[in-house]
Amino acid sequence: MRILYVASDQTLPGETGGSVHVHEVSRELAKRGHEVHTVVLDRGEGDSRGDGYSIHRIRWSPPHRFFRFRARPQVAALIDQLKPDVLMERYYNFGGEGILEAQAASVPSLLEVNSPVVDHRGSLKAMLDAALITRPLRRYRERLVRTASALISPLKEIVPDFARDKTHVVTWGANVEAFHPGRRSEARRQSWGAAADTCVVLFSGSHRPWHGVETLLAAARSLKDRSDVVFVLAGGDHAGIATDFGGRLLGRIPYEDMPEVTASADVSVAPYDRSKLRSLELGFFWSPLKIFEALASGVPTITLDLAPLNEIVRANEEGVFFKENDPGDLARVIGSLADDRDRRRTMGRKARERAPRFSWEAHAAQIESILGGLKAA
Repeated sequence: MRILYVASDQTLPGETGGSVHVHEVSRELAKRGHEVHTVVLDRGEGDSRGDGYSIHRIRWSPPHRFFRFRARPQVAALIDQLKPDVLMERYYNFGGEGILEAQAASVPSLLEVNSPVVDHRGSLKAMLDAALITRPLRRYRERLVRTASALISPLKEIVPDFARDKTHVVTWGANVEAFHPGRRSEARRQSWGAAADTCVVLFSGSHRPWHGVETLLAAARSLKDRSDVVFVLAGGDHAGIATDFGGRLLGRIPYEDMPEVTASADVSVAPYDRSKLRSLELGFFWSPLKIFEALASGVPTITLDLAPLNEIVRANEEGVFFKENDPGDLARVIGSLADDRDRRRTMGRKARERAPRFSWEAHAAQIESILGGLKAA
């Protein structure tokens, strides 16, 4: 198939979860023999080739994502030039240029929904929309959903009721070739102040309030007297030696370094705090990249006992759960794993064995099947 993948609010190359997602989906679909053309925001990178796929860089004016819909003429020109069999678009509130132009050109389309299309309770966006009487934002979003031939999403509850019958549940994944236990580096561990028998506890992410970093920091402070435990936090704006617990703040890490960082840990923590993000009341719609990458790296994960996290990581198989927003319970779980190296290694082995089902390869296989059905319809 010739696939046009519109992800105009993302950049390539990039280190955000969205950029990684777009690259990996494009790469894996290309590896499966498809001709993939990926449309991203032009920030002057210039390269028109990805890893087996073509990159088309576009801009619009004014240069804000709110005006992304103004990229429609450029997408229309690409459809006319490339004549794709199918079109995919990464959903954004003010996007839709791919879905709407695909309809105009009679090209089947797939809308990739990674954030809620429906409004959550207390949504500021919904309040502003209601103030405009006709609710133009909701009407526009629902128009995109109705127009798309099909949708994919990690959770059906974040799309409107009327579209759930044509929505396929598809999770994100990890690059299980790049993220691998063999990337473990003793030199990197030593740079963190970890000895061979130290339990390194890793958090990776952008340190948003809903990522649960404060819960982890409180747990780390309560374990500061344990010389056999070192906490490593990747991401965020600060770097240096921690002053109130044993560990390191790495700051922003180039994404190409993350396979080695992840594999060099003994435990990964994903301590989400749903109370800090109201939209999570709709359901846990994130596909947690950090957990998939820990699985692939053979590192057990500590996270929450809620779906879909407890379907990815099974209790006492690939990881352990703790009580949400409870630093004491998180410290207890970390301490128990730090005390039992054999248990950690067994969980890590099971994690690596489970990783292929949550790989980008598996993700692309699902998308390929859906796109093939749309083309044949």
